[in-house]
Amino acid sequence: MADDKKKRGKPDSYLISFKQKWEFNYAVKQVQKKAPDGTTRQEAKAALEAAAKKISPSEGRKKIMRKALKKLQD
Repeated sequence: MADDKKKRGKPDSYLISFKQKWEFNYAVKQVQKKAPDGTTRQEAKAALEAAAKKISPSEGRKKIMRKALKKLQD
């Protein structure tokens, strides 16, 4: 049976794997770069973890990172 080309999922690059340390650290670094000056790594990490708890990981990397940045800017 052939694969249905119309039913494609989102690529892995769309997601953040919190089980893989290097991928999580990369996401923390990206949040820290875009955050206001003076934001520590620990603050960026905490904001990213809090955002991930409120948003399903399947909703995507960008949505989680936007939520984390919004939390840091408040």
